[in-house]
Amino acid sequence: MKTFTTLLLSMTLVMHSQAAPLKSAIINKVVNDVKVSEKSAPAQSASEGQKLTKSSTVLTGRKSRVELLFQDQTVTRVGANSIFRFGTDSRDMEINKGSFLLQVPKNAGGAKIRTATVTAAITGTTVMMEYSPGKWLKFIVLEGVASLTNKNGDTIEVKPGQMLVMNPDAQDFPKLLTINIDKLVKTSKLLDKDIFGELDGEAVILIDNTVVQQLELRRKGALLPSGVLVNGPGAGPGNPGIEPSVQTILPVRKDSDISSSPKVSPPKVSPL
Repeated sequence: MKTFTTLLLSMTLVMHSQAAPLKSAIINKVVNDVKVSEKSAPAQSASEGQKLTKSSTVLTGRKSRVELLFQDQTVTRVGANSIFRFGTDSRDMEINKGSFLLQVPKNAGGAKIRTATVTAAITGTTVMMEYSPGKWLKFIVLEGVASLTNKNGDTIEVKPGQMLVMNPDAQDFPKLLTINIDKLVKTSKLLDKDIFGELDGEAVILIDNTVVQQLELRRKGALLPSGVLVNGPGAGPGNPGIEPSVQTILPVRKDSDISSSPKVSPPKVSPL
């Protein structure tokens, strides 16, 4: 009985530590114009090595990016022209506009990413997201699995190599697409090793596994290049998206934070 009680207590302590709230973040990398506002204080220029211990808003300008490292080794990279918020004493993050990459280590307790209309729950996963209010939302899983929930309470599971592209005000989730993860890794500024360095080693291995699996599916003819390459969907409220008869793989646009979305209707959106 004592052994069982000790084991149960140990499991409880582990579970508690895994779900520990995000208490602080270190600014690891600053590229060009990046500002941070803690609580309601005026925004100030960010500096590398700066520690954030309060609920903060991160703002990036044109061709500007920043990497945050939280106390549990959760990594957030915020792309250009973005407004990103995170709260202390929780594991919630919010993107008001723009793009970011989030890598949550295994057993770290996961995180929730919120927009005005869609919430993503991730656990031990590497994802990328781009959000333009009233226009479009892109969500990509590089490794792991994420679950998205809309305002109606409907959910959809996004697996490695899959991308969801939708009008954020749509009532229903569209069909998931497949994105070329190999090209995404090679072209995305948020994954540029010369700017940010490598992600967590385990995450890199799992992302490489996604690339290998896609290459094998292409070799077998089960995953075909689509040739679809546009700047942004901008569809109406229904956002029918692409409904290919065969599974397709989308290419990516070079030197942007998050690239590639299906061509559903204008207007064009310039790269971030």
